[in-house]
Amino acid sequence: MNFWKKVDSELVYLGKTRKELANAIGFDAANISFGIKRNSIPAADTALKVSRFLGVSLDYLLDMTDENSQKSPNPQISEIENKLRRFSQNDLNVILTVINALNEKY
Repeated sequence: MNFWKKVDSELVYLGKTRKELANAIGFDAANISFGIKRNSIPAADTALKVSRFLGVSLDYLLDMTDENSQKSPNPQISEIENKLRRFSQNDLNVILTVINALNEKY
């Protein structure tokens, strides 16, 4: 998935629009549309602002991983991992309980 598709996916998840993103990062909304058409990645400072607005890592948006981490071959698992980073420790404990219960079921 490319940078802008991930951005759009995260915007939907957050219930935000491209216009809200553009306003929040001080970027022209027309430039976002242009970047999408060209399938280009914005300058580093803009990409970092986008990642911070979305609450996701820049590595996630750029399909990069730390050399010490292993990227999942399944993009859905990577997406789940990224979304889990937003949860509190208490929420993560609840999610882990659900996952453990499902594992016992199967």
